[in-house]
Amino acid sequence: MSINAREVSKLFNSSKLSALADGDYSFVEKVASDLKGANYRSYTPAAIYESAYLLMQKEYRAEYYFKNTIANKILLGRHSLNTAVMLSEYRAGRSKADCVVVNGKTTCYEIKTEFDNLTRLEEQLKDYLALFDEVFVVCSSKHLSTVLSKVDNRVGVIELNSRNSLSVKREALQRKENIDVDLMIGSLRKDEYTRLIEKVTGEIPDVPNSLLVSTCRTILKQAEPNILATSFIDVLKEKRFNDASLINALPKVLVNAAISYQFSKKQSDSLKRIFNSSFKESQCICHTLEGNSLN
Repeated sequence: MSINAREVSKLFNSSKLSALADGDYSFVEKVASDLKGANYRSYTPAAIYESAYLLMQKEYRAEYYFKNTIANKILLGRHSLNTAVMLSEYRAGRSKADCVVVNGKTTCYEIKTEFDNLTRLEEQLKDYLALFDEVFVVCSSKHLSTVLSKVDNRVGVIELNSRNSLSVKREALQRKENIDVDLMIGSLRKDEYTRLIEKVTGEIPDVPNSLLVSTCRTILKQAEPNILATSFIDVLKEKRFNDASLINALPKVLVNAAISYQFSKKQSDSLKRIFNSSFKESQCICHTLEGNSLN
């Protein structure tokens, strides 16, 4: 095998999956040939991705691997897509939370792999603690002792251990302070914060667009904290739901991709077909669809 785990991990990039959905099999076939040899076409694309994931598990547990583990073991393992959503790279102040699981509360998971440093961790956690109900750092064994000794004691600590299990080393403490409204408003899109203000007050302020953000901020700072926190959760679940049909159609190694990446309807449908057929079948389908689109 001439390909390494880091190169193989590119299979799970947004750009490579989008290219595959658009009918470009070149990189997948390159990896498949290296992993399985000349008879790789006897395997399904799903089997190739699963083999690639196993190689990553052994040799290159980077951010994608951590996120996918959280998605499978926490979002799907503890919760249900009917009652919970997972957000990826969610903005909080000057930081972006790697994963946020929203069910009856907001739980932030900040990832630190063995390839990461801890330079900005304190600053990141400060933002997360002001916005989310619970905050965890999910780290490799390399960072475990440092994280346990250095981070705020309100922050929970989880190790992704050598058995690829999520081992809780310290539980997170529930946020007691009121949510930071400035951080909340900054984390939401216009349709989300107007929906939030509507849920809290029963109406959307009738003001010019130039005054809408500041007006909403002023009103929300006066809202009852528990109602605000509950409404924030409701809006996130309403506006940022996960695509359950895509998640259920893809292999478990691609759950995070279905959550974290933005695919068009056409690309999503294509990925569902590709990962539920053989190489030959999926390529024939893609060529047929391309031909039909030209007619």
